[in-house]
Amino acid sequence: MKFCEKDKCFFISKIRMRIIGTGRAHPAKVVTNAMLEQFLDTSDEWIKERTGMSERRVITSEKLEDLAADAARRAIEDAGIEPTDIDYIICSNVVNEYVTPGLSCIIQGKVGAKCACVDVNAACSGFIYALDMADDRIRSGKAKNILVVAAEEPTRMVDWNDRSTCVLFGDGAGALIFERSSSSYSGIIDTVVMSDGAGYDILHGTNDHKIEMNGPETYKRAVLSMPHAARYIMDHAGITADNVDWIIPHQANLRIIESCAARLDFPLDKILVTVDKHANTSGASGVLALAYGFESGKIKHGQLILYPAFGSGLTWGAALIRV
Repeated sequence: MKFCEKDKCFFISKIRMRIIGTGRAHPAKVVTNAMLEQFLDTSDEWIKERTGMSERRVITSEKLEDLAADAARRAIEDAGIEPTDIDYIICSNVVNEYVTPGLSCIIQGKVGAKCACVDVNAACSGFIYALDMADDRIRSGKAKNILVVAAEEPTRMVDWNDRSTCVLFGDGAGALIFERSSSSYSGIIDTVVMSDGAGYDILHGTNDHKIEMNGPETYKRAVLSMPHAARYIMDHAGITADNVDWIIPHQANLRIIESCAARLDFPLDKILVTVDKHANTSGASGVLALAYGFESGKIKHGQLILYPAFGSGLTWGAALIRV
């Protein structure tokens, strides 16, 4: 069932989840392109031209679990709730200090929550997979408040002598608090998640924590998959690109972002870009960009946000959010 307001149509649900708090945390160490020039056969110009990146944050003395907990605390404070009000925690994470427990459990203990928690590993698409899971739990009535965290340390997995991969990644953690809402207008309007395991060898991490990537093929699949998921979401909601206020794509690199925008007929001034500051933070990139959008005042309540992503798996998807 749809409802329409002027030229905008959306699926009606009696229960929906809406964002009530955001938080983000970054490592202290800033690694600029100029710093990479000192030990790699590369240049600031080469990196900017091919990726749009100027710097990235890299974990040194910190631990990812502490960044994740810090981002979660900031989101909880921003939401104006207590940790014990959280009913469920979902964490998007690929690699951390432990094989087990999951990072979500460690976050739960550090922030003082008293709830069940689970990790999801869908790499750069992990945020969307986590949103999809959280949305189902809210709509089923099993939770009122959910903490979604995306915390990633891809620099742990790169070869710092390989200029084709090490320049691309940065570390960081972002968090969102979602609240059950009866509003039929604001909140998570729709999500879609997709995968193709037959293509896992195009982009994957090995048991010894090394990223192996076929760059050209990854680029081809990303610039096809993200627009495909975005179009699916818009068609399902009965809207067009003109109805969307902001598109926050996975911050893989600027060339992918620009190519996806062109395929979707999105003007670049409607694209929120943070890859120049943070590089590719895997599944955390969307949460970090969204939190930055709120903090900077670029994103305003009532706006419609489209978030597509593509990652290892292969996985991809999109989310449509009225903030």
